Amino acid sequence: MSDEAKFKNILVPLDGSEHSIKALEYASIMAKGFNCKLRVLYVVPSSIRYNLFLNKENAEINSPFNQIIQVSYIEAQKWLRDITKKRDIEIVTEVIIAEESIVSEIIEFAEREKIDLIIMGTRGRTGFKKIFLGSVASGVVNFAHCPVLVIR
Repeated sequence: MSDEAKFKNILVPLDGSEHSIKALEYASIMAKGFNCKLRVLYVVPSSIRYNLFLNKENAEINSPFNQIIQVSYIEAQKWLRDITKKRDIEIVTEVIIAEESIVSEIIEFAEREKIDLIIMGTRGRTGFKKIFLGSVASGVVNFAHCPVLVIR
């Protein structure tokens, strides 16, 4: 495989759904095989933020805003614990509260962090069985600067 096609940074947007956990399994296998960095991004929906604050700069250290980030980080770590033990890989976890759409946050994070491949589930926690590809997955596939592998 040429250097241009070699993956160095893989991103998995994780929401705790069955599909995203399955995507994390595949990503961990690929990260181990390519000997690359595996990044996991948990995006807290902006609706939670807007219910608490008008802007996050006003958030205090012990505010509900920061508590949401801490709880989300702990929740994401639970999902990752088994994978890291099973695959013996390092996973870097990021938790952010969306200022825009979840799709925009994933796309911007991937560009900023120079992600080479995004691996994600077809549907998240709110996915409907009649929809073939969830709206977040569809948006990421359409707008990502890098390849996107969608796991079903």
